[in-house]
Amino acid sequence: MERRFLKLRKPESVNEGCSKFVGYRRRAIAMKRFQKSKQNRKQKANMESLKEDMKKISEQQQRIKDGQMEVRRSFKDIESQCNQLNKETSLIWRQTLYNQQRLCLIFKILKAREDNNFSMVAQLTQFLRLALSPFLIFVA
Repeated sequence: MERRFLKLRKPESVNEGCSKFVGYRRRAIAMKRFQKSKQNRKQKANMESLKEDMKKISEQQQRIKDGQMEVRRSFKDIESQCNQLNKETSLIWRQTLYNQQRLCLIFKILKAREDNNFSMVAQLTQFLRLALSPFLIFVA
């Protein structure tokens, strides 16, 4: 066997061929780290802007909720006022009907007096007095 196949290289020559590769690899790793740190900075900046946007949106949503609550309160107030007006209108309408009935009785009494029908006048007057008492209870 020949010795030249078994001949080992010198220690300086062993690192000589790899040094370029290792340096290139180190540079590549450094570039990747730089790119990753650059990406991380961009992501952090994006996250900060997203957080600010989320805060603004949450404030807007809170304002909207407050506005909705105020609108609900105003609708409830308007609804209660509407119910009160309906009750007052109903009361006025009943009083108007009652007054029309009383006027009708009074005119019948006058007509019966013109005709000298005093028995009818007495009945209508009695009926008018009876019709007046529920009104006093109704108003009170």
